[in-house]
Amino acid sequence: RISMNNIKKYPVTYTLLALCIMTYIATTLLFSIDMNAMQGLAAGGFNPYYVHVTHQYYRLITANFIHFGLMHIVVNCYSLFDLSCFAEYLIGTKKYIIVILTSMLSTTGLPYIAYLLFGTGAHTVSGGVSGVIFGIIGAIGALYLFFPSQLRDIARSLGMNVLLMLFISFVVPTISLSGHVSGLIGGFVSAYIILYINKRKREKFLHSS
Repeated sequence: RISMNNIKKYPVTYTLLALCIMTYIATTLLFSIDMNAMQGLAAGGFNPYYVHVTHQYYRLITANFIHFGLMHIVVNCYSLFDLSCFAEYLIGTKKYIIVILTSMLSTTGLPYIAYLLFGTGAHTVSGGVSGVIFGIIGAIGALYLFFPSQLRDIARSLGMNVLLMLFISFVVPTISLSGHVSGLIGGFVSAYIILYINKRKREKFLHSS
């Protein structure tokens, strides 16, 4: 349920949702409820060749907020809300911002590096917050490594969902498998580093006291 109290408790989650919804409203007014690839590119979508030629690196971020259809944004926003409040609560808002930004940049940045190295993805236009959702899943996976007993049941159910989502990403050609996997990597690595640093600080404090 949306309330001022919840917005204050989970500001990163609600900011992400608001940006996605406002962007979708804007693109619907500019184009239509469903965008094609060229309209998605005009709206700030990600294409590695276009980024490389025009140097419009802002697309590495803006692509995370555009959605190509009503079903696309509804499913993504539902999944985002379902997972993000939980992760923001466990990680803490300030540190969670780092996880989200890293997930965004890895979702588009790693495929961009792959294009520079191997020329892959030159003819694709991608967008959506699903890479960030996978980043949140990766962050929850990192949390499980540090708190296995507390998160065992959640990790078990989440693991099956991740496998299903990755399978769907693999078999449906319009879904960016590389973006999903890249987001997952970014979220896991950033959260793991944050949790490891926190653990070392806590151990140092206990040792000195």
